[in-house]
Amino acid sequence: MLFSYNLQKDLKGFTHNMQRVLSYLKKNSVFGMVEIRKIYRISMSSRYGIIDDIELSSCVNHIVTIYNNYRRSSVFSNNVSISEICRSIDKSIVMSKYIDVDKYLKLPDINLLYKNNKTINIFFPKSFSLKEIKNLVNIVDFYTLNFDSKVVSTEGSVFECFVDLKILGSSFDWIGTQMSTYYYLSSCAVASNQGYMERDYSYTVARDFKDLDEPMFVGKSSAQKSIAKLNSKKIVTQISPVIIKSDISYELFIDLKRAINGYAVFKKSTFLLNCIDKQIFPDWLNIFENPFLDKGLSSNLFDNEGIATKSRKIIDNGVLKTWLLDTYSASRLNISSTGHAGGIYNWLISTNKKVIQSFDQILDLMYTGFLVTELFGDGVNIVTGDYSRGACGFWIDHGKIKYPVHGVTVSGNLLDMWNNIISLSNDINVNNSIQCASILIDKVQISGY
Repeated sequence: MLFSYNLQKDLKGFTHNMQRVLSYLKKNSVFGMVEIRKIYRISMSSRYGIIDDIELSSCVNHIVTIYNNYRRSSVFSNNVSISEICRSIDKSIVMSKYIDVDKYLKLPDINLLYKNNKTINIFFPKSFSLKEIKNLVNIVDFYTLNFDSKVVSTEGSVFECFVDLKILGSSFDWIGTQMSTYYYLSSCAVASNQGYMERDYSYTVARDFKDLDEPMFVGKSSAQKSIAKLNSKKIVTQISPVIIKSDISYELFIDLKRAINGYAVFKKSTFLLNCIDKQIFPDWLNIFENPFLDKGLSSNLFDNEGIATKSRKIIDNGVLKTWLLDTYSASRLNISSTGHAGGIYNWLISTNKKVIQSFDQILDLMYTGFLVTELFGDGVNIVTGDYSRGACGFWIDHGKIKYPVHGVTVSGNLLDMWNNIISLSNDINVNNSIQCASILIDKVQISGY
């Protein structure tokens, strides 16, 4: 085996250390939180059947955060012994005395902490031998290179495995633990034809190794996507319907996540500032957050402050229902934390339409327009909602792909783009914390030549 691990032994040792350092924290008469984390990682990459990189790591660290009379300070270290964590507590207490008072800085509400009353299945450990992983990435590479003669090279196939143990404690005598696994397999192909070259990649991720796509599929997919981009053209500037492919449609909702983050709200730096309980999407679109989804890539029982996560409606029939708040941003807004210190938890984008269309059906519905398969750059202004990003994809005519397209910009305002969503297909992509299908949007500005 490449390496062995005993998380139960780690958990027992870390819990003992946590109990001791929390006792020390209380003796110093300050409030605080301590996180201990250990991550095991295997990574291997292959190119032309030759293993060019293997990485094995076992990374452990702790973070101490002290709240001392409305002052907050943190100390990080990769030593998790009791004595070292206690030293970090001492350092953080000293540091806090030099920080300006902020009346909104406080420890999370004890009543909101996770109460050990739920479980989720996100831990699926598996042992690997070097031979097994080598065979896996070589299969991916083989099917990438042998898919078609137009595939002239590969940038490699990569496999990664993460085993993660996190234990969080606070001076309220609260301790929470979570163990998880994460697997990743990818391929990147380079295709050439008539002097043109393109590259594209395909990947699969899962909590359970058994849920990864077959290596043959991953290799063929990257090759197929690279070949499809060859001999691309530019298109004229126009206003046109657009389909954002399910591979990248989640990016349209990352902008929503940024715009309803509590820090953007209390700083009044979001275009959605006055949009709570107002319709910002079509009345048939819903976004449900499920932190307890089995095997979910963003499933969590508690956030980075120990606050229990909750299932909630983010968008209900097109209406914005909540901000995303940690303790500090919630305090600034004089409301309760939503348990979003550290991110979101499995957003499920859905429609309440009775008939859900296939991808081919929304191509037919669009009839003529631009299918976006890649977006580039960060041209999104969360203060105004203005949107401008580079894109490539395919031109659609009579519901069929006609030719690949490059060198265009998709632009508009997010509120207009969201409200102009006509339909979702049924090709939901689960390889992300935001699970979404392909999206058809009407009347989008496309800048070409």
